[in-house]
Amino acid sequence: MGFFSFSKAFDPASDLPDLSDKVILITGGNAGIGYATVKHLARHGAKVYMAARNQSRAEAAIAQLKEEGLGPGNGEVVWLELDLKDPRNAKKAAEEFMKKEKRLDVLIHNAAMLLENFAIGTDGVQEIMMVNVISHFVLTRSLQPLLDQTAAEPNSDVRIVVVASEGHRFVSGEPRYRNLDDFNAEFKNALSPSFTRQA
Repeated sequence: MGFFSFSKAFDPASDLPDLSDKVILITGGNAGIGYATVKHLARHGAKVYMAARNQSRAEAAIAQLKEEGLGPGNGEVVWLELDLKDPRNAKKAAEEFMKKEKRLDVLIHNAAMLLENFAIGTDGVQEIMMVNVISHFVLTRSLQPLLDQTAAEPNSDVRIVVVASEGHRFVSGEPRYRNLDDFNAEFKNALSPSFTRQA
């Protein structure tokens, strides 16, 4: 449901179909929206892989899900190690997943980080870009053969879902810089010379 949508609200308890025999992978499923998504998918019979970097947090979330009612007759929740700060880890997680499963019906990109502290990763790319974009892309491309294989099966309905924020709506629509010269003028005395163009 969109931010300004007037459509009927989706009720996962009643609107989700039976997901028995479906395999779903979700990033960032151990908290927040991801946790609620895992819960509803598993309650409708899916085998859900909770891809997260922290095993103890994921296992605690899975234990909580079981306490809330993922007993016999429901689906299964399995932890898959995935640290999105490095795209090599995304490829490795995809390879591990494909060793365990012969199908993937739904891939949900839910994990994300907010810009709290500016950090450059080992590949020289900002961590927020690596986590929110690049590693999810690598994960998808690495899982593409399995997604295609599943989609080719009769009555299959493969999906890739991207969970995104509406936070951009609360930022002024006015451009701060009309061009690179305006940006350079503001940051010419900045501590980091990398902010200014080298002429």
